[in-house]
Amino acid sequence: MKRFLSKLLEKVGDRVGVIFITGLSGVGKTSVLQRLGNEGYDVVDTDDHGYTKKIATGEGDEIVWDEEKISHLIERKKHPHLILSGCYSNQGKFYKSFDYVVLLEAGLDLMLDRVIKRKTNPYGKHPDERKAIIESFTHVLPKLRANADVVIDTSKVGISQTADRLKSLMILSHQVRI
Repeated sequence: MKRFLSKLLEKVGDRVGVIFITGLSGVGKTSVLQRLGNEGYDVVDTDDHGYTKKIATGEGDEIVWDEEKISHLIERKKHPHLILSGCYSNQGKFYKSFDYVVLLEAGLDLMLDRVIKRKTNPYGKHPDERKAIIESFTHVLPKLRANADVVIDTSKVGISQTADRLKSLMILSHQVRI
């Protein structure tokens, strides 16, 4: 894999390919990011590292992307590839900055089972959070699907297959023959 990445670096120069992975809680965003990060890809889970902020809305507080920080992250040229993940109401403002918007999805029962069993993220264990996931499945998921370039059903493919599909998209984003 490292040989592949070094060859890719040689071919693409300063061009940065950016893939955005979105999806509701429990679809596998964190798991696939961890896999890609272990393989040497530059990955950022925007749930972490201070890329969000709380804003007041008419319906209460909402956590959204800090648009200045996300813009800076996308514009940097540290690596020839950047894979971001998250799911926030203002993410659509950045879709034109991404080579691909990839939606990970799964059935509701599987998602709820995954959030209960996961140890890396406490979100989804409280009844109010589970209710929010169910509501998002009905109201948010169709919007995410409508704006995605690629949809991957993680109930049908595992982490390694999902990572392979994302790596293929990264190659396409560079339009490079290796």
